Amino acid sequence: MMNRRTCALTVMSLCVLLSGCEPQEEISTYVIPRTTSPRQPLDPQELANQLDHTLAAIVPQGERAWFFKLVGSARAVDRQRDGVIEFLATVKLDETGKNPPTWQTPEAWEERPASEMRVATLVIPDQDSPLELAISVLPLSGDWDAYLANNVNRWLRQLKQGPMQPETVKKLGKEIPTNGATATLFELVGIMQKQPGANPHAGSARRDQPVEQPSSVAENAALEYETPDGWLPGRMSMMRKAAFRVVAGEAEGEVTVIDLPASGGGQVADVQANIRRWAGQVGLVEMDAKAIDKLVESVTIGGIEGHYAELFGPENADRHDAMLVAMLKHDGKVWFIKMIGPASVVSAQKTAFREFLNSIRFK
Repeated sequence: MMNRRTCALTVMSLCVLLSGCEPQEEISTYVIPRTTSPRQPLDPQELANQLDHTLAAIVPQGERAWFFKLVGSARAVDRQRDGVIEFLATVKLDETGKNPPTWQTPEAWEERPASEMRVATLVIPDQDSPLELAISVLPLSGDWDAYLANNVNRWLRQLKQGPMQPETVKKLGKEIPTNGATATLFELVGIMQKQPGANPHAGSARRDQPVEQPSSVAENAALEYETPDGWLPGRMSMMRKAAFRVVAGEAEGEVTVIDLPASGGGQVADVQANIRRWAGQVGLVEMDAKAIDKLVESVTIGGIEGHYAELFGPENADRHDAMLVAMLKHDGKVWFIKMIGPASVVSAQKTAFREFLNSIRFK
């Protein structure tokens, strides 16, 4: 008889022999049609062309700085970049520091008068749609590198980009000589915040597409008001809480309501500084503190005390402009209500503008 060890070995041998006799599994290969198209390789240039570009220059002058800002698609800014740099070379600061700078407007560009926070707007024709070079002025204080960083980071937020450190911003800036001064030029890339249905690059060039507002009582999340008879819906923007057009024949005035953070720094809430800036926009350049005090009067808007002034430019100026302005502090913000346009239009609307101020209610 086999012992137990011999028996175990015999069983194992039989298992090996039996397993070797089983048929081997075959590997089958099938070819089926593709259900989706192959992904095309990414085109870096095409992706770059889908981004928005901000081309902005800052020119310091004493206690203020002048800003020249163009926003457009990558292709549009690329087409206009050299022209903007050539334009900056013509900018000349006023030696007295009291008047806005002068410049040479290229023949194909259209220069529009001051409005809202702008000293002027230059409309640049482009094959896609008109672009705007916005010219504005802001108070200048503190360290220059920090000032540049604050403004660049403000533009980056508009492009949905994160902030940069001052040392990075300094390296990014490019100095461009102007007519007697130096501009620091930046080009930033991102995706500009857009209003639904609006062209983010056209700005006030799109005057043919106002935002509809009711003709009697209108309201938004912050305030409500009554619209005077004859005032038409105006061009809205991210900053504007209300906007109207006042048309008289071929002349036209504009009414805007905006708010800015009172803690935003600079001279946002400074009545004297704002009145002096607005006065310069209508040609009143030789105004000291006493002259401004004579123009400013108290006004109550929505139950809150504010300031009001009527600014009429020199009658012998090439463009006899005027402005009605009111400002007040409310809920951590400074509110600005303005009407600007030809003096004839503004003068005829003084009563309506006052009625509009009286109708405003903050919510």
